[in-house]
Amino acid sequence: MRVQAVEAVNNKKVSFFLPNGEINEQEFETLEKRFMTMIEAGEFNIIIDLSRVSHMNYKVVGWLIDYQKKFKDLGGDIKLVNVSPYLYDILRLYGFYPFEIFPSKRAALKSFA
Repeated sequence: MRVQAVEAVNNKKVSFFLPNGEINEQEFETLEKRFMTMIEAGEFNIIIDLSRVSHMNYKVVGWLIDYQKKFKDLGGDIKLVNVSPYLYDILRLYGFYPFEIFPSKRAALKSFA
């Protein structure tokens, strides 16, 4: 999984996550470790590009929502981009309501302004 951090508007650092394949419980451990490192470093803004994700385990959706709540409590957010119709249905079934979904990284990045 590729992770890239960039400076965004108003000196906010935003980390881009580009997972690949299926996000299952084991894959989420990688995300979770990175999330914890970000929290310790005071970085709370994340964009997850789902364009290369073929499937997401329903448990992962719940954990992702939990982390989004943590980041929001710290003044940040997790935003999603390039969500396929299939993944959209998985998120919708679980209750994706807390996530803002954008068509591109640029649009998501602007939303942190």
